[in-house]
Amino acid sequence: MEPVGPEKTSPKVVQLHPFRRAQSFDSHYEMGRLYREQGRLDEAIREWQRAAALDRAHLEVRLDLGVVLAEKGMLDQAILCFKNAMELDPSCTEAHYYLGLAYFQLDEMEKAARVWSGALRLDPEDLELRLSLAEAYIELGKHTKGLRQIDKILKVQPYHLDALNLRGVIYLHKGDLDRAKRELRACVELDPAFPRSRMNLGVVYMHQGFIDMAILEFRRAVRLSPTNPDALYNLGHALAHRGQLEEARTVLLQALEFDPMMIEGLLLLGSLELQQNLDDEAVKRFQAVLVQDPRDPEALGALGQVAYRAGNFLKAREFVQKAIQSQPDNPWYHFLMAQVLRSMAKASRALVHARRAARLDPDLAEAQLLLGDLLYERGMESAAREPWSRALALNPALEPASARRDAETVGP
Repeated sequence: MEPVGPEKTSPKVVQLHPFRRAQSFDSHYEMGRLYREQGRLDEAIREWQRAAALDRAHLEVRLDLGVVLAEKGMLDQAILCFKNAMELDPSCTEAHYYLGLAYFQLDEMEKAARVWSGALRLDPEDLELRLSLAEAYIELGKHTKGLRQIDKILKVQPYHLDALNLRGVIYLHKGDLDRAKRELRACVELDPAFPRSRMNLGVVYMHQGFIDMAILEFRRAVRLSPTNPDALYNLGHALAHRGQLEEARTVLLQALEFDPMMIEGLLLLGSLELQQNLDDEAVKRFQAVLVQDPRDPEALGALGQVAYRAGNFLKAREFVQKAIQSQPDNPWYHFLMAQVLRSMAKASRALVHARRAARLDPDLAEAQLLLGDLLYERGMESAAREPWSRALALNPALEPASARRDAETVGP
């Protein structure tokens, strides 16, 4: 019989569980900072939310969390963080600044201005707050108040580039183009490598009709800030006005690489592609706009035009009707609807829209021509003469239906 002893007894296996470190504020807060530095914003948010739950009186974690939430576009949650920070420390101007910025991004300018005004009462020497308040006043159309804030900045720092640049922008918004140009030129002379003043100076030149000068300034702005989608968009816009469609399209594609959701860029690029008969590409741009704003009239009208050119009149009518609902006084959409309905053999309804287009814009030669043609086709030749005469006065190259019919009758 085998002896029984400790050496013969099967050892008992004890299941070991992994050691779990107690959750601490510092561990989550530092991990959030690490994730933030690595650009892993979702993980940073998660860690800072845990840290904030563990220490409800910590100011910095709420500021950090609010900033990252704002960067992710979660502005409502960011606002709550900044408000919580202000409750913890009502004198924290940083919390006021970020809260105003969140309202600014939400296009709630009155709230932004009110928050920033309150912050300046706490710290009148904060020039960045004062500059932000001036920007809010510009968006609200309160240019005099904006200039007052700029003057206070320049009294302390006479060569504050952002303030000088913004003063030029204010005069641009006021319609004083000569003063705006002087201000922005002075800013460029102080620092030729300041891209925002270059870009804004280009905008002034565009408003004055100096397209070549505008293109020159926009090119300089792009060289100084090659990843700035606004500078690229403005350059593409100016090139399109100059008729350099291919280069304009290339530049706009670059702008959309840096800001794929830029509605103005998508609309302009789509319009250029329609001119270049790149209808499939244009459709992608306009559909991308409708994802963001299903009622955008320009995108709807353009898609209606594409469908009309393709002979899909039912689809064209659907798009154009939506465009008219969004912008009922746009003569171009009524003109396009008249064309669509005419192609669908709905002459009476086409005539209604042609009359509306001609009334809304008496100088739209194509609408006047179409109105005359529709009246002529309904046997009202004498009534057709007036819109025809106006159309030919506006564009002598146009040809009324009667002239086309006479040419067909005579033959070669």
